[in-house]
Order: sequence, then structure tokens, then C-alpha cells
Amino acid sequence: MNGQRLAGLLMIIQGVFFTIETAIVHHIGAGVTVMQLGLLRGCGGLLLVMVLARSMVGAVVKTNQLWLQVLRGAAQASFFWILMYAFTRLPFADTGAISYTLIAYIAVFSALILRERITTLRWIASATGMIGALLVTQPAFQAWNIVYVVILLGTSLHGLQFVLMKYLQRPGGDTALTTMFYANVVFVVGNLPVLAPADLPAPEVWPWLLGVLVFGSVGTYLGVVALRYADASALGLFTLLPLVCAVAVGVILFHEIPNVLSWIGIAIILGSCWVAMRPAPAALQEPKPAQ
Repeated sequence: MNGQRLAGLLMIIQGVFFTIETAIVHHIGAGVTVMQLGLLRGCGGLLLVMVLARSMVGAVVKTNQLWLQVLRGAAQASFFWILMYAFTRLPFADTGAISYTLIAYIAVFSALILRERITTLRWIASATGMIGALLVTQPAFQAWNIVYVVILLGTSLHGLQFVLMKYLQRPGGDTALTTMFYANVVFVVGNLPVLAPADLPAPEVWPWLLGVLVFGSVGTYLGVVALRYADASALGLFTLLPLVCAVAVGVILFHEIPNVLSWIGIAIILGSCWVAMRPAPAALQEPKPAQ
């Protein structure tokens, strides 16, 4: 299996894991606060790094890009808080739909920061992928609210951290474990205020939180590793896969049959992912040095 296909497979598995995590969070409901979930995600990520690094923890902590690691972690944490804020102020479908503009931000930042050559076909795939997401979520966008602007601009932070995740792992840069370590350190520090004992979740919630810890943390790590093998602008479209997985779960478990627009949207998303992962034409690839 070549690197491109491996990256796609890892992102598909990530989409499944994130869908399971989301289902668990919906099941828990108000039993856990948003910041508690963020803290749990961060601690789970650090625990996963410790397990995978084993005796090489010291090497994982070493980095020559500390400020970039902190910036990436801060961007990720900030978007998480903005997204949760938007969910409390806007309809769920509207917030989700706007957050999928992530695809455009990833494409732009990939071109500016990573200097990726993004073909016209890949730009088209990014645009149609977002249209597919709109068809699945079917937002209303009825009442104007300044929070729409907040989540639209805040999504740029998500796109930035996604691209920085690849930039940090460029040749001679940091490993996937180092990138994972610092991102979760920032996440944990940012959510430390929830450690007050009076705010701890009820005992019956803890078994479900284990699922968040496992699926959320492992899913995140799979995405970090995937970026080592493919362009960020291509993998950005795979962030739409949890949406497809969520529809599949609704059909299989709850017999919720989507309407025609949703089926069209799913087909567009899957087709866009396939197009984005196609190799660039030879004319656009880096020229070989003269012999």
C-alpha cells in the first residue's frame, strides 16, 4: 500500500472513531461539561503518547519548534471553545455547516504555508465537498446572528492547526508523537479550571467517558500520522467523513432514512475525497534535475 492510500485509510478509520465518540457524547448529554470533555481528550492524548513512546518519552518532548507547537495547540483549543460556544447560540445544523468551510481554509493555508501545488481539480473537489456537506446538514440560516461570523472566522483556526500539523512533521521536523504531545499539553492546560471536585461527572457516566478517551485520542493520532503521507489539501476533504458515518449510523441503528438531498450530498463528499486523492498530472509535478 502506497503512502497516499495509507493516509486515506487512516482518515477513514479516524472518521469512524470520531463518529463513535460523538455518539457517546450525545448519549452522555448534560452529564459532562464541554471543558471536562476537552480535558479528558487532552489527558487521553497524553496517555496515548506515553504508551506509544514507552522508554523514549524524553525524545518525544524535545522539539526545535516549540513556539509553533504551542501556536498549533492554541489554535486547536481556541477553535474547540468557539465551536462549543456556537453550538449554544445557533442551530446545530447551521453551526455544523459553517464549520465545514474548514475545507477551504485548509486548501488556502496549504498553498500559503506548505507551498502545495493545488490543481484546479482539487480546488473544485474542495468546493463540491463543502456543497455536499451543506446538502447533508441542510442548514436553515434563518435568523441573522453575529455568532455566524464568529464561527466562520473561528474555523480558520481549525484549518491553521490542521496545516501546521503537517508543517511541524516536515523532513527534519518533529515526529507525530511530539506533535501529538504538545497539542494535548496545551489542551489540558487550557481546560484545567474544570478540576474542581464539585464539578466531577456522576459515577454512572465514567464508563462512557472511557470511550471518549479511547476513540477521541486514537482518532486524533491517526489524523496526525496520515498527514505524514499525503498532502494536507487532499486530506482536508476527509474531515467530512464523520458526517457520512453519522448518516450511516442513523440508517443502520435507528432506521432513519435520509432524504434525496442527503444521499446526493453523501455521494458528492465521497466523490470529492476520491478526486482529491488522485495524483497530480505529470505536468504539475516537481521537475526532475537534469542529468
